[in-house]
Amino acid sequence: MNHTSQPIAIPVLIVDDRPENLLSLEELLSGQGYELVRASSGNEALRLSLKQEFALVLLDVQMPDMDGFETAELMRANPKTRHIPIIFVTAGMKDLKFLFKGYDAGAVDYLSKPIEPVFLQSKVRIFAELYRQRREIELHRNHLEELVEQRTEQLQKSTAELQSSNELLQKSNRELMATEELLRGQVIEFVETHDQLLATEEMLRVQIEEYQEAQKLLNESNVSLQTLFDVSPLAIVVSSYPDGIIREINHTFSDVFGYPDENAIGKTGIDLGLWGDTSERDRFLKIMFDQQGVSGFGTEIKTYRGDVRNVLLYSNVMDYKNEKCLLIVFLDVSEQKRMEDQIRQTQKMDVIGQLAGGVAHDFNNMLTAILGSSELLERHVRDNAAAMQLLGNIQRAASRSADLTGQLLAFSRKGQKNAVHIRIDATINEVISLLERTIDKKITLKTRLIAQNSCVTGDPTLLQNALLNLGVNARDAMPDGGEITFATTNVELDPEFCAASPFNITPGPYIEISVSDTGAGMSKEVISRVFEPFFTTKEVGKGTGLGLAAVYGTITDHRGCISIFSEPGVGTVFKLYIPLSWEKKIDEAAHEEMIHGSGGVLLVDDEEILRNVGRAILEDLGYRVFLAEDGVKALEVYAEEMNDISLVILDMLMPRMGGKETLIRLKERYPDVRVLISSGFHQEGTAEELEKLGAIGFLQKPYLRQSLCKSVAEAIGDMSI
Repeated sequence: MNHTSQPIAIPVLIVDDRPENLLSLEELLSGQGYELVRASSGNEALRLSLKQEFALVLLDVQMPDMDGFETAELMRANPKTRHIPIIFVTAGMKDLKFLFKGYDAGAVDYLSKPIEPVFLQSKVRIFAELYRQRREIELHRNHLEELVEQRTEQLQKSTAELQSSNELLQKSNRELMATEELLRGQVIEFVETHDQLLATEEMLRVQIEEYQEAQKLLNESNVSLQTLFDVSPLAIVVSSYPDGIIREINHTFSDVFGYPDENAIGKTGIDLGLWGDTSERDRFLKIMFDQQGVSGFGTEIKTYRGDVRNVLLYSNVMDYKNEKCLLIVFLDVSEQKRMEDQIRQTQKMDVIGQLAGGVAHDFNNMLTAILGSSELLERHVRDNAAAMQLLGNIQRAASRSADLTGQLLAFSRKGQKNAVHIRIDATINEVISLLERTIDKKITLKTRLIAQNSCVTGDPTLLQNALLNLGVNARDAMPDGGEITFATTNVELDPEFCAASPFNITPGPYIEISVSDTGAGMSKEVISRVFEPFFTTKEVGKGTGLGLAAVYGTITDHRGCISIFSEPGVGTVFKLYIPLSWEKKIDEAAHEEMIHGSGGVLLVDDEEILRNVGRAILEDLGYRVFLAEDGVKALEVYAEEMNDISLVILDMLMPRMGGKETLIRLKERYPDVRVLISSGFHQEGTAEELEKLGAIGFLQKPYLRQSLCKSVAEAIGDMSI
């Protein structure tokens, strides 16, 4: 029998419970000289592998009845099938525990669904080649055995011929002996060759096992490293060192900075425009060179869209595909920096608010004295027209100053507020009416009031002033004319929006009030300071810088928030968000006349001028007045004159003993004492908190005679409260 070289059919067993998957594998492996055998279950695969030898098994992991892991373990347990290589085909390759379980079950490799044809064909080709080499060795050994059999048959035939022809044997004895010697040498040569083949086969088997083990460890290591690289929540770049050519980026880098692989690989960070300042890259490389590593290098990185992200860089030198490279990790701290800026801004606004409130308190004390004195003086100069005109100037200037301190208190959120139900749409219409009489005709006022519910709980005066301030601010931004639009709509603020807001707001239904203009717009620098008291971009004498500060305080005090959208040359939109409440009918307050009374009033204030003015007004209204400059003196006076004192008017901010502590001690000693709080600055608690401590009312400074007489009469009980 002659041994001829011919192609060896490579049997490959493909196992999957889904026919479409089997068909897909056959399509991918067809035309490459493989004998493809199907199995639709683990049991069928075991049966076929026992009947036929296979070069490779492509085994699906997830199958009913018997999954791929169990099938592989049973094949490894059988001596007849334990040598067959198994490649798992699965969609769950990213789980490391899943990978290790497969290797423990006996797999030599994995293929991930969807299958990449090149990977499939390459891996099948490797094991097909190993099978072909093993089969050729077997065929060669069989061929040698056939040669021995042929020679043995020839020898036997010659022996028979010799036996049948002794004469011929004798004649050919020498020839036969020579032939026998030759055959003996050939047999020895065959045995040696056979032994060499066996040794070669054993060496190949050991080498294949070592290759499989090394390949398994390499695959495990590569899979682990690649998985860490791909799924890392941090952006990672591998670039050549020191020229900075990008060799590889992970998914997070693409997601955060917007650069796809094809746009980034092979280019430098400077080519991509990553570095906002190239000197920062030079400084980064210098640190890298000096310290052989970088940790927490803060800089700004530009994204593919041109946005700037604040990052911390961590880097080290590594060998990547036989090239010296840098592994650079990007920690995006943009959101952290934004929150820090918001916290600093909030803290700054709180400090400024405290300062503004303190200034307003001192102003209110002086304004109370000025307004009170001017009202008392008015009766003495009624017949003097010039004096009355000057007195009117004093009163108007004091009232204007009171408005300014009111704006300061609105910003600092320390003023007295009335909590009533307000329809915002009605308030906007009132503001529109006021603006129509004051703005240039070149400016068009528009409304878009589509909120189904526009009712909120708050102070109508403060909210009207806030909207009026925004309207006036929009007017001043359009000296050449334009449009101002007031709009409302109902929105639902979700927890994510509230958590990201620098304001202290809670999720729920809100009314969104937008005031937009087509004016000059604002830069980012101006927007960052727009709510600061006394900050203004207007000319000297054309703005106090308190309008938007008062808006900030009012909206914050109403548990709302503000968003600003502005672009220079395009315009500005202020969006105010205030919590909704159920609508209720709003009663109109009746006009009150001047009320005279009787009884004793203890006036407690650390400002002498306020004590004097207050005494003059109260005595003019018919009351007997006792004075005290602080809480300690007030307790002494009340203890001595309590039978003649019907009411205590108590200031809040005083030396030695403040108003809150004085109120607590008065109520502890004299539970029936009537105390009216009078202040221009709530630093020691809201009016509601003071009422819980026993106060029967609150009188906001600066006050006029009418508000004073009404509050005193209500407190003493001369009229129903």
